[in-house]
Amino acid sequence: MLLTKASITGLAKCHHLSEREILILLGFITDKDYTSLFFGDNFQLTEVEFQRLLEYIERRTQGEPISKIIQRKEFYGITFKTCGDTLDPRPETELIVDLFMKYFSDKAGHYEILDLGAGTGCIGLSILKHYEAARCLFVDIDTKALNMAQYNASALSLDHRSSFQESDWFTAISGEYDAIVANPPYIAADYDLPREVLFDPRIALVAGGNGMAAHLAILSNAHLFLKKNGRLFLEIGYDQRAKIEALNNSLEIMEIAQDINGIDRALVFLRNLW
Repeated sequence: MLLTKASITGLAKCHHLSEREILILLGFITDKDYTSLFFGDNFQLTEVEFQRLLEYIERRTQGEPISKIIQRKEFYGITFKTCGDTLDPRPETELIVDLFMKYFSDKAGHYEILDLGAGTGCIGLSILKHYEAARCLFVDIDTKALNMAQYNASALSLDHRSSFQESDWFTAISGEYDAIVANPPYIAADYDLPREVLFDPRIALVAGGNGMAAHLAILSNAHLFLKKNGRLFLEIGYDQRAKIEALNNSLEIMEIAQDINGIDRALVFLRNLW
């Protein structure tokens, strides 16, 4: 079947999608990059390929994110495999990597990192990509998510500096680390989530205690797993800064960082009391 640029435009208008979305789905089906499709004119598809395209378009019109359909998402300039069992990497979480680079300037440093609630592994693996001697332990309570992190580590040739542990936060963890990085669930159970977000696993989004349970679990134990002068890099919800500042925990807040929209998005903590 011949698919022309005009027919792509027609499909996009008919289903209230952008032509870019159609081309991304087409690229996934035909294993062609977006640029070649964008500058191409006509595309020859088999009937099976065309039916797959229609299926993916329907899924997209139902609100499913493209990243869930094509099972990959870019984060910090790296493409990660994702799935329904992992939280899609999001641009605001890149702030955690930025902050790590700010406080750990030696790119050849032998840093030991703990990535809590790792999901796809995007935070820890992005750091390893820039720190040739660092090592990271990826932790997640969900076996399927941990398998995805392991897949991404192997795909990025970082598996030799990666290890993996199934654990409910620190429950099965030992040792001390130079840094802990975490993007825990922080949405309250009664919060009205956008339709696209509902395709992410609820366990990676929603936390008890009005969205604070995961942060409390991390902040009450992190000092036990950090080396002296070690740092915790923690993503937070838009309304959680004051609640966290009010906690009596064993770490000192070093920095409160805003995302591109000016929202308090990440905290940097220091262990310097022992």
